[in-house]
Amino acid sequence: MEKLLIIVGLPGSGKSFAAEVVKEEFKASVFKSGDLIREEIKSRGLKYTPENDAKIAHWFHTSGRERLLIKRLFDKIERTNRKLVVVDGLRSVQQLKYVKSHFESPIIIYIKSSFESRAKRELKRKRFKKGETKEYIRFRDRLEKSHGVLGLINKANYTIDNTSLTMPRFRNEVIKLVKNIA
Repeated sequence: MEKLLIIVGLPGSGKSFAAEVVKEEFKASVFKSGDLIREEIKSRGLKYTPENDAKIAHWFHTSGRERLLIKRLFDKIERTNRKLVVVDGLRSVQQLKYVKSHFESPIIIYIKSSFESRAKRELKRKRFKKGETKEYIRFRDRLEKSHGVLGLINKANYTIDNTSLTMPRFRNEVIKLVKNIA
């Protein structure tokens, strides 16, 4: 691996879409912290619900377990032979410190978007079929902020404002930025 891109932002900002664009356009490997959370939910025999998602995410992001999430992430990353690797969804400066102990110069891209734009996307996505409301999205924002995502956002090298971009325009912005980085 030559470059590590870390894509950060609040729920519904477009992190996963941006990661998929980089994967398609630049043949990058993509690893999502959310996948690790879903794997943990499954390994515990729990149903995938908004409550269990929040509970396990919080478990991973507190009491020193931030290191566990990064270890699991890097176990997966070490098996790739791609020159460009994308991590979608780190949540704290503490996690970034652990990443830097494995990889010297990660590049952080912040996907910014207003609450209303993000809520609209999340409600349309229907990850949990039922049970996702604007109040739940506000709760997730508060939870992620409590884990330290704002500190990580403040360390971003680049920002793309996805508040009012169409998907094709957002895609083009991601491609343009990554071409300049890579």
